[in-house]
Amino acid sequence: MEQECMRCGKPVEGSREDYELFERMHWECFHFAFEHNLYGDIAEDADCGQPGCPVSA
Repeated sequence: MEQECMRCGKPVEGSREDYELFERMHWECFHFAFEHNLYGDIAEDADCGQPGCPVSA
């Protein structure tokens, strides 16, 4: 069964455990949905300062 990201709609490749852990999203989509803008108004194209932020990569 194909796993579809709840945020972007694209297929998620990876383990079923990770898919459920990240609320049925890619890790990056989960980060932007729940972690990235935790402390204020941070744009998606700005590094939020959290370790592993996809913008800083």
